[in-house]
Amino acid sequence: MNALIREKGGTFSLNKNEPIHRWYSYIEGYSSCLIAEELKMLLSLQPDIKTIYDPFCGTGTTSLVAATHGIKSFYSESNPFMQSVIETKINCVRNLDQDTVIPKLIEYLALINTIRVENHSSWNGFEKFFGEKQLNELLTIKGLIFKEDNESVKNILALALSSIVVKVSKMIRRGDLRYATEKEYREENVLECFADKVNEIIFDIQHHKSIIKCGTVKVSDDARDNDYVNAFDCVITSPPYLNGTNYIRNTKLELKLNDFITSESDLPRFHSKGIIAGINNVSKRTVIDTILPVVEPYLEQLQPVSYDDRIPKMVAGYFRDMDTVIQKLSKSVKPGGLFTMDIGDSQFAGVHIPTHQILSNICVQYGFSLYDEEILRKRRSKNGMILTQRLLRYRLEK
Repeated sequence: MNALIREKGGTFSLNKNEPIHRWYSYIEGYSSCLIAEELKMLLSLQPDIKTIYDPFCGTGTTSLVAATHGIKSFYSESNPFMQSVIETKINCVRNLDQDTVIPKLIEYLALINTIRVENHSSWNGFEKFFGEKQLNELLTIKGLIFKEDNESVKNILALALSSIVVKVSKMIRRGDLRYATEKEYREENVLECFADKVNEIIFDIQHHKSIIKCGTVKVSDDARDNDYVNAFDCVITSPPYLNGTNYIRNTKLELKLNDFITSESDLPRFHSKGIIAGINNVSKRTVIDTILPVVEPYLEQLQPVSYDDRIPKMVAGYFRDMDTVIQKLSKSVKPGGLFTMDIGDSQFAGVHIPTHQILSNICVQYGFSLYDEEILRKRRSKNGMILTQRLLRYRLEK
């Protein structure tokens, strides 16, 4: 693996110019070149790979790379908006009638230049995240898309609008979604941003639709509900990092725009659908019924120093949930199957949590043997502790 892929491939940055991958930028994702290189390596070990599963599919990078290699993919993803991104970029594009869809998208580009922008004074509390002009333009376009009868066109336009919703808001993603500072904020023209994204999508469909050689299949919302047996030749995934990031809250604008939520009070109902990885996935009332023995020493260190009582619960809950995911993987992966996991370690209140080591201990219990490990890059936490992002490679021996 060359130095650029090793250093940058573990982030989404190299996807920004990649056809179809670039339709929706996902800060927590990895780049297609990293997965392509990993798949090349796996195929050298096991040339007859026909199925790939990603239990934490995110924006669909693993599934899209698999599709370009003619390999059928399967996925789980707890965020309903991300599911729509995956389905649109792969299954929608693969099955669309280009002669019908492209002219329709071009019609929308012309319509944007003449559209009458409607006034929207409120949006169930979400109006606070937008300037008045931006909110009016955003919701006017949304109303236009909602009336579209062609499902392929509708899905593509919804993704195009979703991809700019943070950019045209008062918010910014810097790890977590937050309000932009005065220096960071730039007032955007929603109609122009939307037209630019639609033009990008049209170009990619016209020139790159053929790279999608097969589709993808949703296994479940929650990776813990994967009940497939001996179905997958390999797994390539990046589980949520144990770092306090709230993956649902970070996409609240997209969830609202696509009607998956009505107000911010709806967000907590999605927290239980994925594994515990963020501080907002737990509360003081949360009870972690199973604490893995391998995790107990770290909880003992955390208890007296944690600045938030939820942190030990989050750590215990994360590994409890990942234990269930890995147990399910051991049943759904074929004997001799390969499993690559992109993961990083964490620290809380100065207590190092070697996530990669703990997960490897869990994997061994379910028959996964670690045959290789590669550090992609080093990271530095807020307190200066050196952390790493690495690829762990396993073979299922059962």
